[in-house]
Amino acid sequence: MKKLRTFLITITFILSISILIGCSSPNMIRVYTRDTTSGTRDGFFQALHFQEAAGNNSMLRRNFVEVAGNGAMINAIRNDRYGIGYITLGSLANSGLRGLYINGVAPTEANVINGSYRLTRNFNFVVRTEFNEHREALLIDAFIAFLSTKDAKTTIINNDGIVEIKDDDPIWRDLRHNHPISFEDNSDITIRFGGSTAVERVARALSAEFRTKSGGFVAEHNHVGSSDAFRATQGSERNGSNQLHVGFASRDFNHSEVAEPGTSGLLCIEAIVTVVNPRNTVSDINAHQLKEIFRRDGSIQRWSDL
Repeated sequence: MKKLRTFLITITFILSISILIGCSSPNMIRVYTRDTTSGTRDGFFQALHFQEAAGNNSMLRRNFVEVAGNGAMINAIRNDRYGIGYITLGSLANSGLRGLYINGVAPTEANVINGSYRLTRNFNFVVRTEFNEHREALLIDAFIAFLSTKDAKTTIINNDGIVEIKDDDPIWRDLRHNHPISFEDNSDITIRFGGSTAVERVARALSAEFRTKSGGFVAEHNHVGSSDAFRATQGSERNGSNQLHVGFASRDFNHSEVAEPGTSGLLCIEAIVTVVNPRNTVSDINAHQLKEIFRRDGSIQRWSDL
């Protein structure tokens, strides 16, 4: 009897281990995502037409792992052979990760610019049309002109935005004479920038560069979200305490955010790359497959399902 009991206990233990191994099969995909406030997360799920997952963790597959930023995402996937996540294209080169093709299209700046790589989102700007002082209006006009220059585009590219620099793009030195305000001492003027937190890095770099080329105005930044971009420049809060001169959005403006002609436009594009561990042999995927990987109870649970 004692031997039988020992045998049954041993069999039960083996079965239990087998079940655990089966449940944590190394072929199982492990999903990594950013937190619900992340602009990169929003852009990723928007591009997958899976908007409901942008701000709702309950839409994601069970046992997903949430990380705090691009760096944390890179480290997590680098240490997980079976993990999958997403980072910005500007972070890919030095990440050591494999960036997946989407529908056979490589995640490169050239393919973003030519429109063939579609896992992207637009960064847009809008400026106010009502000013407390005429000099503010002149500076904003100069800023819009500055955005078309090679100077501004180089600044954007250096801060991970994607924009095409054309041979016939002007440089600021050639346009500056059209904006005499830029030759004045503007240190007594404050220009307020804000909107999307995802665009903040690019926005701060642009304002710092433009400031040195337009009389040293004071640049203030208050980035709390894309909705503020229009609302605080031309919308319902344009005259409120948080009013902005320049607003940035990490999405396209919607039907209720219609700016005056000539006061808004595309700033640059951000590309998002789906990444896996370099030991993973998968190299190409499509948007439907990605949605099924990240979706709660999605049809793709194992790498062998691809």
